[in-house]
Amino acid sequence: MKDEHKISFIAIGYGAILTLLTFIFYEQYVTWALLGSLTAMFNHSQMLQVTKGDQVNTYKLATHLVTRFAMYLIMIVIVYLQLRDNQQEMITALIIMMLGFSSLKVAALVFSLPIFKKQK
Repeated sequence: MKDEHKISFIAIGYGAILTLLTFIFYEQYVTWALLGSLTAMFNHSQMLQVTKGDQVNTYKLATHLVTRFAMYLIMIVIVYLQLRDNQQEMITALIIMMLGFSSLKVAALVFSLPIFKKQK
């Protein structure tokens, strides 16, 4: 199995753990944790589709990067518009959503640990 798919499975596990912990400690913010993780996983799957094969189309890659940025920005704007009345709730929701957005980064760091490397 390719390393990218292993990282995806680790990110799914991280997203599930983040959602579970958010449900236990901050029940009203579960939606934001789940949306953050799912957005990151969707963007990762789209990147895998764009970069598969020997030839990488730079137009598709640039379009994907702009779309990725726009999706993250739209999610942040949605949090702002729904929770702008209560600044404390908005900050907490943004932090939890950013933890969801970082699921692939955490998965890549976990994957780089020695327990996932093959012994030669």
